[in-house]
Amino acid sequence: MKNNVVRQITLSALILALTIICTRVLSIQNIPIVPFVRISIGPALIIFASIFLGPISGLIVGAASDILGIVLFPNALGYSINPLFTVVYGLLGLCPFFIFKGAKMLKKNSINFGIISAILGSLCIFTTIFMLLNNSIVLFGKTYEFLAWHKTLIISLSWVLSIASVLAIYFIDKHLKKKYGEDIADVYPIAVACVLSELFVMLILNSIVKVMFFEVDFLFVFFSQAVVFFIDLPLNTFVVSLLGVLYKKVVLK
Repeated sequence: MKNNVVRQITLSALILALTIICTRVLSIQNIPIVPFVRISIGPALIIFASIFLGPISGLIVGAASDILGIVLFPNALGYSINPLFTVVYGLLGLCPFFIFKGAKMLKKNSINFGIISAILGSLCIFTTIFMLLNNSIVLFGKTYEFLAWHKTLIISLSWVLSIASVLAIYFIDKHLKKKYGEDIADVYPIAVACVLSELFVMLILNSIVKVMFFEVDFLFVFFSQAVVFFIDLPLNTFVVSLLGVLYKKVVLK
């Protein structure tokens, strides 16, 4: 029992350190026009901590990664600790565990596949409608025009990335199960945990917080993060699934 507690604390600390590094250093952030968007595998590490180390560990890793991250690596734009963002990352570490358990109970991968496809399809429809109905956006006092080729590119990219995400999850599942076995790889339940946690915590709740913090339009923030979501989902699914396999084969062996 004591060894299990020590192992839990050690792994949580390791994942926390990796999350801070990946989120604050090894990431794409402070993007012009959309400084509120970040691309990294930090969320994947938080989700991994939640699913495989438990919701409490996930909660601590998520919240601590935000607090320690901003303390150790001050934001280039001068932003300080915001309790609302800490809550968001704490929830990102808390929720996946329960979603994963629920997805595992569904048994059939076809149901999980349907949930993933429905959410991605809905986000594609949203991005398409948003681009068709908006010819410009005002950000930080500046007006940015959406030209015809901008709209065509973004709409096309959203659909292509969405389809690519579904295919990527399918092939990740096939590859890991072929290499490590049916009982080791839980790709579809992990993918559902990633998609639902990202949707409700990072897309909806995080967008609300960013609107309050950056004072920008909610739909544009949601739209920007939805486009990034198509990249994050297969990336997070692969990282969490691979780390899960290694955890079962190495740590729990």
